[in-house]
Amino acid sequence: MWGWNQTSPEDFILQGLFDESFFSLCLFLLIMLVFLTAGSGNSLTILLICADPRLHTPMYFLLSQLSLMDLMQVSTTIPKMVTNYLSGKKSISFVGCATQHFMYLCLGGAECVLLALMSYDRYVAICHPLRYTVLMSRIVGVMMAVMSWLCICELPNPHIHLDELPFLWFKNHPPLLL
Repeated sequence: MWGWNQTSPEDFILQGLFDESFFSLCLFLLIMLVFLTAGSGNSLTILLICADPRLHTPMYFLLSQLSLMDLMQVSTTIPKMVTNYLSGKKSISFVGCATQHFMYLCLGGAECVLLALMSYDRYVAICHPLRYTVLMSRIVGVMMAVMSWLCICELPNPHIHLDELPFLWFKNHPPLLL
């Protein structure tokens, strides 16, 4: 009864998204249109920010980093889906699936951190406009970008346990019940 949903030890068989129908072709073309739009838009954003010296401010530097992360995140899943659709092969290896999953989640987490840091940049620009150049220097912008890229390395690290961190208050205290 469940013979169509089998997985071999080497790879996973993908079922259900693309078949031999007109709807699948339309879905494939829509996904390709979105992929090409995202890729060209993010690439153009990075190119314009690098080319124009007036855009060499912390805000635009962080925006270029966000575009780069978005470009990488879109490029983790869509090319494999396109090759599977065009070749008719509907499988992905375990290592390929794990790599895609790892990269997609890590880049998504790094994007969230970068967006939070970008909100600090806007906070400083709105609430402290006269001190903006002092508080958001080029070095601070670079440190923010480095912090968000380091999240790619630290997010999947399962070796950090909360009870091993000495500065946490609740380490030696039981939870409070109200």
